[in-house]
Amino acid sequence: MRVGSLFSGYGGLDLAVGGELVWYSEIDKAASQVMAAHYPTVPNIGDITQYGDCTCGEVIPWDHLPEIDVLTGGYPCQPFSNAGQRKGKDDERHLWPYVRSAISSLRPRITVLENVRGHLSLGFADVLRDCAADGLSARWITVRAADAGAPHNRTRLFFVIGDADSLAWFASSAFSRRSGALARSTTKQRIKRSDSSPIADSDVSGGEAWRDSGSDGERVRIESVGSAASAAYSSSKRYGSRQGSSGMAGMDAEDATGSRERQRTWEESRAGSAIDFGDYEPAIRRWEAILGRFAPDPTIRRDDRKRLNPVFVEWMMGLPEGWVTGHGLSVSQELKMLGNGVVP
Repeated sequence: MRVGSLFSGYGGLDLAVGGELVWYSEIDKAASQVMAAHYPTVPNIGDITQYGDCTCGEVIPWDHLPEIDVLTGGYPCQPFSNAGQRKGKDDERHLWPYVRSAISSLRPRITVLENVRGHLSLGFADVLRDCAADGLSARWITVRAADAGAPHNRTRLFFVIGDADSLAWFASSAFSRRSGALARSTTKQRIKRSDSSPIADSDVSGGEAWRDSGSDGERVRIESVGSAASAAYSSSKRYGSRQGSSGMAGMDAEDATGSRERQRTWEESRAGSAIDFGDYEPAIRRWEAILGRFAPDPTIRRDDRKRLNPVFVEWMMGLPEGWVTGHGLSVSQELKMLGNGVVP
C-alpha cells in the first residue's frame, strides 16, 4: 500500500494507516526535521499550494508525483477551531480546495483526513458537497483519544473519501495490518481496557455522503456510526492480529484470561513508581499497560520553574519514544508539534 501524505506534521496519521510512505508534504521546519529523521529517503514535496491540475505558469501538476493508493492529511484546523476566530472560507489557511484538487488529480483509492470537531459545524458541509460533486463517498466519525485508552480526550474528526469498493478495501486491509513504523516500534503487548465505560452515542457521530446514480441526481444520506463502531475500531487497533475480513477484532476466553494476568503483572510492577499522578493514576496506568512502557515525569525544570515535559506529552500521544523528542528541537517546537498531532 503506497501512501502520500499532506500536512504531515510528525506523521501521526501515516503511522496509523501504515503502508509505504512514498512522499510527504510539510513546510514547518521543525516537523520537516522530524519527518526527515524517520524517512530519510522519502522526498518532501513542500508547499501544496504550488501544485495544481494544470501545467500552466509556475503550477506543478499533481500527476508529476508517483502514484499512490492512499492519501492522508490533516489540513489546517484554524479556520474551524473553536479556539480561533472560525473564519471558515475567509481564513487564508483554508486549504481544503487544494486537498480536493490533489484527490481529483492523484486519484488515490482512498483518502484519510482528520481535523477538529468544530469542522463539523463549519465548512464540513462544503467538503461533503464537493465530494458528492466529484462522484465520491465520504464517511466520517469523531473519536476521542480516550476511546483508544489514552489519558486525555482530544476529540478529532476522522473521515475517509473514496468509492464504495475502496472504502470496503480500506476497512479490511489498511487498519487490520498496520504495517507502519508504530507497529514495528512499540510492544506487541495489548491489554484489554477493563475499566473503561461505554462510549455514549452523543460522543460519537458519523455519516455517509454519495452521488446517486439514478435520475434524481445528487443526494446526501446521514447514517449514524454510533458507539459500537468506535468500540470495535478501538478493539481492532489493540488486537490487530485477530482481524476478520470486516476489520473488526474478536477475542476468545483464552485471550481474555491472558490479558487479565498481564494487567495484574503490570500493575504490580508499576506500584513502586515514585511519580504520584493523584486522581489521574488509573488513566495513566491504563495507558502504560496499553503502550507497554511507564509514564515519564510530566514536568521538567526549565528557567527555575517546572514546565511541561515534551517526553511526557509524546507518551500521552501514544508515539514511540523519541519520535518527536531528541532531534535537536526546542521544547516549544516539540510541544507545538505534539499539540497539533493525532494519537495514531
